[in-house]
Amino acid sequence: MEAEGKFYFAGSIAEKTAMFNVEIPGNSIRTFKPGQYVYLEWMNPPVTDEIGNGRYLSIASPPAALPVLSFATRMTGSAFKRCIEMLSDGSLVEVSGPFGSFSLPENLEKNVSGRPLVFVAGGIGITPVRSILLDSLSRYPQVPFFLFVTNRTFESSLFQKELEELAKNNKNFILDQTVTHPAGPLPDGVNPGPLSPQRICERVGEKAREGEFYISGTPQMVGSVKSDLFKMGMTLERIHTDPFLGYH
Repeated sequence: MEAEGKFYFAGSIAEKTAMFNVEIPGNSIRTFKPGQYVYLEWMNPPVTDEIGNGRYLSIASPPAALPVLSFATRMTGSAFKRCIEMLSDGSLVEVSGPFGSFSLPENLEKNVSGRPLVFVAGGIGITPVRSILLDSLSRYPQVPFFLFVTNRTFESSLFQKELEELAKNNKNFILDQTVTHPAGPLPDGVNPGPLSPQRICERVGEKAREGEFYISGTPQMVGSVKSDLFKMGMTLERIHTDPFLGYH
């Protein structure tokens, strides 16, 4: 699918992180699987560079929000990212997709055994997970959802208040937040230090080896967590990954 969408800036949501929306026409995208991504390309960019005018970005909103797609991205200084701050609302952007298989298993409503879904999100890797959680938590109340989100600093944490509200309002959702390099005291519920595979397994409990694991973030983070989980006895077939290749 390709369509011309309209860009709308939504503001800064964390340190060096912006959120924006793209409204697409009619039935250009009738639906998508939460966790998927699209390719966005500015049609009349005010600035450009050798990297190009387009990027693959994960959809941060659920299908119910269509015809609007939401995105969050770190502002790295590239021409593409600078356009987010420079373009006026209503500017045109070409949307291609959706793509990707970082999505929940089929027939999840039949999961009555308590087999957990475990998400590990590093930094901006929370975006596809947000789409999944907003779409799925209330639809599958019998499924245990666990989210382990880790950020370098508290100031760079995305959607923290929203995630805490989801955990408060959904008994099947457990949220675990860590910050690896805190600059000072952290709020209640946010833990200092690295996220270890032992912590993940201990919080998920005895059913951890039956779970489906979803890891999103930088390639280094994704590879490290995947390797650690495999060493802890998780099967590779149940470890799903979404490495964000544009980040380090």
